[in-house]
Amino acid sequence: STLVSAHGPFQSGFNNGFWRDFDQQFQRLDHEINRLQYSANRFNSQSRQYFDKDNNSYVVEIKISGLGKSDIDISTNKNMLIIKGVSSSEKTSTNRSARSSSSFSHSLSIPSDGDKDNISSDFNDGVLKVSIPKLDKPISQIKKITIQ
Repeated sequence: STLVSAHGPFQSGFNNGFWRDFDQQFQRLDHEINRLQYSANRFNSQSRQYFDKDNNSYVVEIKISGLGKSDIDISTNKNMLIIKGVSSSEKTSTNRSARSSSSFSHSLSIPSDGDKDNISSDFNDGVLKVSIPKLDKPISQIKKITIQ
């Protein structure tokens, strides 16, 4: 469909060529926006958090479709658990080459009684499971400073 139409007395010659080029630019932009929206929705993630009494640990489960184990990165920064996923693909044909990528990121606070030095994870059947063992007593976030 045409996004821009020539109107008025100058609907031929230079003006038609000008508007055609302008219209093609808008069509390319529209195509690129649609491509980006598609790639952003290429995989979905759903998360659930709970406490596992049997293993005395906090658990984060994320259902991830469209990613493999090597596409997922898990790290901690201070009291934050950071889970990221990145997927990229490249399609090449005789006339064209296209590259797309998608990503997600979940950042969650590690509970004050969570043992961030012993966090474990596994990835099976599209479900990432991260377990944070519960400490017997929370590590104090407050540090007393002695006055000299």
